[in-house]
Amino acid sequence: MMTTFDPDLDTTRHSIIIDHAALVEQQRLVANPLLAAVALLGVWALFRYSLEVRNLYLFLSTLFAACVASSLVQYHCLDCGGTDLALRARHHACSGVVGRVRARAHPPLWPPALRAQVKSWLLVAAFGLVLFAIFHHVG
Repeated sequence: MMTTFDPDLDTTRHSIIIDHAALVEQQRLVANPLLAAVALLGVWALFRYSLEVRNLYLFLSTLFAACVASSLVQYHCLDCGGTDLALRARHHACSGVVGRVRARAHPPLWPPALRAQVKSWLLVAAFGLVLFAIFHHVG
């Protein structure tokens, strides 16, 4: 019987058990909210339009789109260069992260945790909206 495994082309995968807490500590991820911000701009335009035309179905679909748009925040891994949705960041285990977990290295100091980065982006956006509201009504 002939097998389909070729040692020169195929790599073997060994399943290892790694604690998720240790995995999250060693990740070097950068938050990228650009896709969510662009989607929220579209949601804002639809929201204003739905209020102008007084369409309940458009208004409800806009609320649903706002909930979906908030899940479009992405992350970028500084170790492997991979990008994915931030909802799946807990399961990201590239070779650099697994190597640091196995070596029991100290957690990297920079960048901060992904959750802290997303909260920082939300604070910056809220501050920007407040400034926009102030200067929009003043001038």
